[in-house]
Amino acid sequence: MALISYLYNKLIFGLAVIGGVLLAVIFVGIICDVTLRTIGFNSIQWYSAVAEYSLFYCTMFGAPYLVRHKGHVVVESLRMAMQPTLRKVVEKIVYLVCIFLSLLFVYYGAIETIDAIKTGEQDLRSVDMPKWLLMVPFPIGFSLVAIEFVRYLLGFDTYYSNKATSGETL
Repeated sequence: MALISYLYNKLIFGLAVIGGVLLAVIFVGIICDVTLRTIGFNSIQWYSAVAEYSLFYCTMFGAPYLVRHKGHVVVESLRMAMQPTLRKVVEKIVYLVCIFLSLLFVYYGAIETIDAIKTGEQDLRSVDMPKWLLMVPFPIGFSLVAIEFVRYLLGFDTYYSNKATSGETL
């Protein structure tokens, strides 16, 4: 089990690194494209499509890491006003809703990916790409997000801060 946990943690981190590298590539590409246009050359025609594709990969690959490291915005004001018992119940409900929605996205993303593979559909822009290649990060990313929320649901960690209104620790 320790090996699976280790490999899973490496997967989450590795996908986040890939997302970060893609963001850096987008940044450098934008600078190059704008610089070329500023000095009078034509813009890099294919770059816009590559940047759009990369943004989707960044989002899907970075999401599980952000859930793991609590990088999303959380508004705790209502939660902090609740009694500790109710607070724990509401947290579990929120985790369940997040798991359900993530798995719903996995389901529909997988359907779209499989359909794109079956039909051989292409995304036609300045760079032609198989549509399935654009869709596959969706079920992967949301599967891992669901796993992260299952970890919270099972009590391995909490997505919220540990400070309650009365100063107690959860």
